[in-house]
Amino acid sequence: MLGRALTGILFFLLCANVFAQTSGGDINEFKTIAGTLTITKTDHAGVDSATFNVNLNGHEFDQLYGAHYLYYEDDKNPGGASRVLIEDFVGGFSDTPLVLLYDFRGKTPNVSHVSDQLDVDDVRWTSNAVFLSANGKWYRFYKGRLLQGSFPKGLVHESR
Repeated sequence: MLGRALTGILFFLLCANVFAQTSGGDINEFKTIAGTLTITKTDHAGVDSATFNVNLNGHEFDQLYGAHYLYYEDDKNPGGASRVLIEDFVGGFSDTPLVLLYDFRGKTPNVSHVSDQLDVDDVRWTSNAVFLSANGKWYRFYKGRLLQGSFPKGLVHESR
C-alpha cells in the first residue's frame, strides 16, 4: 500500500512540470493573436475520418484525425499565442504522432507539417524558429524545414 502511494506521488511530481496541454474534452478553445482557435470533437468520424475540427474565428482552419492530441502554445505574446505546435496521435498514443505547426503571425495563418517521425518531449520558441526535443535529440523547425541540431544558445534549458 505504501509503495503504491509513493509511486503515485512520484508520478504526480514528474507530471507536474509537463507544459503540453492535452485534449480534455469535446471542445478546447484558446486565444491566439489571430483570434479564437477552437478544437471541437466531431460527433462521429465522417468520410475523411476527421475526429476533431479546428476553427479559427469560427472558420474552418484544419482537421485532426487521431483520438487524442497534445498542443504547445507560444505564450509570450500578451494578445494570445502566435504559434501552436500540435501532436495529432492518429495511430493512438503508442504510435509516433503527426506534428503540425499553426503559425498565426503572417497575414494569412497557416498550417505546416513538421514531422510524422518525432514524439515531442519539449518545445522552445525563438522569434524565427521552433526547437523540438525528441528522444534526447534537439531539432529545429525553420522556414518549413526540420533539421537536427543542438540545444539553442541563449535559451533557458529547463523542464517545465
